[in-house]
Amino acid sequence: MKRKEFIETCSGLSRSELLEIAVNARKNVEKMISEDTKAMFHRLDEETVVEERYFETGWGKTHVYVVRSLNHKDEKLPVVVNAHGGGWTLEHSERDLYFCRRMAYLAGCVVFDIDYVLAPEHPYPAAIEEIEAFINILPEICEKYNGDMTRLLYCGQSAGGNLLGAVTQRRKTVVTPVAQILCYPPTDNYNDHFHGSELDERGMRTEYYGFFYNQNFEERSNHDVSIAFSTVEELKGLPDTDVITAGMDTLCPEGERYANLLKEAGVKTTYRCFANSRHGFAVNLYDEWKEGETYIVELMKKHFAVEKMICDRMLES
Repeated sequence: MKRKEFIETCSGLSRSELLEIAVNARKNVEKMISEDTKAMFHRLDEETVVEERYFETGWGKTHVYVVRSLNHKDEKLPVVVNAHGGGWTLEHSERDLYFCRRMAYLAGCVVFDIDYVLAPEHPYPAAIEEIEAFINILPEICEKYNGDMTRLLYCGQSAGGNLLGAVTQRRKTVVTPVAQILCYPPTDNYNDHFHGSELDERGMRTEYYGFFYNQNFEERSNHDVSIAFSTVEELKGLPDTDVITAGMDTLCPEGERYANLLKEAGVKTTYRCFANSRHGFAVNLYDEWKEGETYIVELMKKHFAVEKMICDRMLES
């Protein structure tokens, strides 16, 4: 089926039909996780602590996992806001929590892992607005968890990278991160990712996710939905940004395109493509995930150290 025909078919589906497709997709994802991989999720049980919370915000109740390393519990810690992937449709899973545990343990930070609302039940802009509302109460929350808001960083996987990239661009939060790490983010939700005349099964699944998130196709060119559609002027002044892509991922070209656009706007930007990896490798623990993990941890530590040095100098002067 051609992409245009597929989108027209989606437009004719009822709300109950859309929900059924989304629910089935969520079930199938959990079946893809092997028992060996699940066993890995508990390797950091004695090194980290996870607190499941519901925080009241201006948006409503937001479900968040607060993850800390037990090795740094008495220190003032850098803060990471993490947003999981899943095409704006798939649920937060143990894989995401394990990634946050690794970051908390290896980078020495407190991670607020947001389990944001999903499409199609909550289409655009619900997830963006929920994340913004949570970030706006983060300064008062951080006091309890000994978090250092001067070293705030965003880290987003796939759709989570898209959402956090949009939050940063919109500039509607009371705080600004020192940096953002966007892992294989979809930055162009308007154009065809698959570049073929016919959509295969994976192509259809991806188009479903995009349709769930925003059923008004023309609105997908909005820079909140497709962050690569932002102008250079709109991007000027954004915090340091690290864009990571996977060479075997259809989203790779648009991730690189966004990184180049940020550089053109004068934003301090790094770009790295893991050529032998598929989409989601850092969280799904395949391909070059160990190299990816090391790289992400190094980026976090670099940003935390630079900001701490600046703050220390200000205190001395």
